[in-house]
Amino acid sequence: MNFTCNRETIQKCIMSAERVTGKNSSLPILNSVLITTNKNSLIIRATNLEVGVEFQIPAEIKKEGSVAVSGSLFSNILSNIPDEEIITVSVIDNVCKIITKTKNITVKGLISDDFPTIPIITSNESFTIQSQLFIQGVKSVIMSSAISDVKPEISSVYIYQKEKSLFFVATDSFRLAEKKIKYEGDKISHGVIIPFKNIIEIVKIFEPLNENILIKITKTQISCVSKSVYITSRVIQGVYPDYEQILPKNNTTEVVMLKQDLINTLKLSTLFSDKFNKIQFIINPQQKKCSINTKNSDIGETEANLTVTMSGEPIEISLNGKHLFDCLNVVNEDSIVIQFNGSNKPAVIRGLGDQSFTYLTMPLTK
Repeated sequence: MNFTCNRETIQKCIMSAERVTGKNSSLPILNSVLITTNKNSLIIRATNLEVGVEFQIPAEIKKEGSVAVSGSLFSNILSNIPDEEIITVSVIDNVCKIITKTKNITVKGLISDDFPTIPIITSNESFTIQSQLFIQGVKSVIMSSAISDVKPEISSVYIYQKEKSLFFVATDSFRLAEKKIKYEGDKISHGVIIPFKNIIEIVKIFEPLNENILIKITKTQISCVSKSVYITSRVIQGVYPDYEQILPKNNTTEVVMLKQDLINTLKLSTLFSDKFNKIQFIINPQQKKCSINTKNSDIGETEANLTVTMSGEPIEISLNGKHLFDCLNVVNEDSIVIQFNGSNKPAVIRGLGDQSFTYLTMPLTK
């Protein structure tokens, strides 16, 4: 194999592919990326058997072939020759030579025949979405996904269609986030549950791009395809919790405040919160008082009064301060609405005037 290509272009693809590699001591081939030629293109593949990725970039192909090389080593080599614009790579007997104007580097490769195949998804269940909309949907909810694999259904992001919207949902059973994006494209008959670790990689790879993504789903796999990238991932074969039944239909207390005011208050208050990140809201519309109190027996305590608009019944409720921070990071509006339905029911947070994002956080009772 022999080819010439732009160093920066191949470096970006190798770096992205290397994140997917398996870090597997029993199967060393999973630690590598596969480099293959195809007419006037270079194909770079990586997989950890959960996620597979394929990049296609332009190159001058002088001799076709393939080689598997350490993704981390190849990436580090390319990042440490920033003054080189063009590189030439030749492979003989699985020995890879990287040649530039001023450097000659030799890297031992592996037999490419041992590299696992990346499945090609064929399915009638598919839809197309702009990459930045897809990323917005995922990033709006992923902080609410459970990280542990004990319950795979909630260590994930759930995506489904309803009416003329695409829904992104995540929950760890202590909080829940739902993002709704208007969508009038192709219809799919069922939703898809993508593991947390896998969808994180999908987002990282597509985030720099601004392209349409064709998403195909089956009961076991999902693929995301753009002009230059192909990703496939395992999906969870289970039933996502019927979360809509816990979405409150009404509220007994409502507070409207500037998002930045709450952020500033939380920055101070959480310095004094306990190991459960507990902060206490005391809201009394009749007395026109809204305060956030925190107490840590080892450090001290604080009370902060906020300027808000409020209505409804008085309430005292303890919430997780970190959960509130996570939510505020994805709300785009300057003002937020927090709705309560009693001290033992979840609080609901939205951006003022924005019905596309809903965030629930459960009260702390300890």
